[in-house]
Formats: sequence, C-alpha cells, structure tokens
Amino acid sequence: MAINLKANERLVCVGQTALRAPDGMPLPAVPMYVIVKEQDIDPKSRLSTSEIDLHSDIASELALLFKKYVDGVEKLSEEA
Repeated sequence: MAINLKANERLVCVGQTALRAPDGMPLPAVPMYVIVKEQDIDPKSRLSTSEIDLHSDIASELALLFKKYVDGVEKLSEEA
C-alpha cells in the first residue's frame, strides 16, 4: 500500500508485529510506522518528540541499573 506523505511529514518505525497465515503458520514480522509532522521533529537530532522521550526514559532506567551494579560491587569489595 502506497502512502503519499506531505512535504512536512515523515514515517517513524514504532515497532514490529508478527503475523500468522490463516492456517496458523507464522509469517515474517512486519514493521509498523506512524506519520509524524515536521514540527514534531527536533532539527538537531532528527528525532520526534516521542522518540526523545523514549531515549530519555531508557537512559534513566539504565543509569539506575548501573548504580545498582556499582553499589553491589562496592559492597562485595568491602566484605572481602
């Protein structure tokens, strides 16, 4: 299916979905896209506002996990 995007729009891949044939056999995964307006895209990073939020969320979660790891290593070294 062809979609004509306006000059101020672009497609952003938001994930993939697995399909099944009518007989239940799995089919290849198919990417899912959303149309994003140009005003919702940061000109420097070329990321949409939702992508920027996602990157920020992931970064904060990874920072918490790394802190937990460092605290565990420090605790082990104190016990040794």
